[in-house]
Amino acid sequence: MLIVKVITFLVFIAPLLTLMIIHSIYYYYSHRYRSPVRVNSKSNTGITIVVPVKNEPIELIDDLVKNVDEACRGFRCELLIVTDDPVDRALEIKNLCESKRTSSNVEVRVILGDPISGSRAKALNKGVTEAKYEYIMILDVDSRLQEGTIDKLINCVESGYEACVGRWESYYSYSTRLAKSIGRTMKFTVDTLYKGRSALNLFIFPLGSGTLFRKESLLTVGLWDNVIQDDMYMGMKFLANGFKVGYVDDAVINVLVPSYYTSLKIQQERWAYGALEVLLKTFKLLLKAKLSVIKRLEAALYLCQYIPTALLFLGSVVIPITSIFLREDLMDFGYVLIAFSTVVTALYVLSIYKSLINRYVSKYLIIRSIGSSATTTATLLPTIFVGTVKALLLRRFRYNITPKGSSEKLVKSLRNYEYLYLIYLLIVLIFNALLGNVLTALWCGSIALAIIYTSIRVNKVVNY
Repeated sequence: MLIVKVITFLVFIAPLLTLMIIHSIYYYYSHRYRSPVRVNSKSNTGITIVVPVKNEPIELIDDLVKNVDEACRGFRCELLIVTDDPVDRALEIKNLCESKRTSSNVEVRVILGDPISGSRAKALNKGVTEAKYEYIMILDVDSRLQEGTIDKLINCVESGYEACVGRWESYYSYSTRLAKSIGRTMKFTVDTLYKGRSALNLFIFPLGSGTLFRKESLLTVGLWDNVIQDDMYMGMKFLANGFKVGYVDDAVINVLVPSYYTSLKIQQERWAYGALEVLLKTFKLLLKAKLSVIKRLEAALYLCQYIPTALLFLGSVVIPITSIFLREDLMDFGYVLIAFSTVVTALYVLSIYKSLINRYVSKYLIIRSIGSSATTTATLLPTIFVGTVKALLLRRFRYNITPKGSSEKLVKSLRNYEYLYLIYLLIVLIFNALLGNVLTALWCGSIALAIIYTSIRVNKVVNY
């Protein structure tokens, strides 16, 4: 039975612990990050900001134009809004943008795309080919540039990179517990996956919003491909061509985070599917890339970041029912593995805590945000599993845009399979408890409580 327990640990638990260790290491090295060297920017620098839109709230487009006008002071800027909306809606956007008064160095253009067979990739490609300037920034309609961000990203590219990524910081439409939690823990995510990996000189993947590219580099790699995670796919093409992507920690882009759970779920299923889809489609490119074995392996692990969570869900289904049939507590891995798991988890939580301690919020709110993030992740387990399996089976995935702004309030409920998952956990919890499988029962209970908390509390609007 010991062998069964060890195999259970290695298959379902160890991958997530490994990810925690890697992220903790990334966070540790984030303190060694150094900004790109300052260079003398060209005086005639121009930048085209490409924004693909479809079914987006009109107020976000209005705010975007204002923000770009302010952020582009000192630069020649062109804002290209490529819309795949129906003609009447596209004309409404065009009329709105033409009615906005902008400074003399900012030109706003609305380009009509294809409302029937259009896609984000096609819209981005159209924007690049229509762009006037040598620098291209990709921006989502809900993203906002802070003062100085454009200058810092241009400096980064001119210091020797083909593209440069800024730091994501959050804002939200509704002040819910979920939005607050995502907003705070986003700092740790950026500190690990961008700041820490940059300090380790690992390959930095472009972000879908807030990345500045050289136009020539985009044309060289063949622009965007029609995949779900087009930013990661572009990253793999850059990696295969030996192109360097830089990260600028103080070039801030404010991104709109989901305020309601269902919006987050739509986003996370798409990301789980998209990351693995990119790995499957570009695996041969990765093998041929002129990188060390370690860097190639790390890039593959980056694209596999959702797999440990998917395996944890599978384990939460398989382990409890197997424990019942075998009449054995399969979560009782022995003192050594339990102690190891506890230490790794504690160090990971400590890394998050230390990352957030400088956010000028109370220790209590930091701990509360970590707890909310953990419960939300637990509730997302079946969603991430579904996205991962769809990618493995090469199933077609419909690109669902994450609801934003006023449209978020229309999609706030959990779906039936989450409640079925909850019912299953409660049933196996009872049977395992009756059989004396204490650790398995406690594990099922903790996930069940997380789902109950998420369904009741995370959508609640708060003032803190």
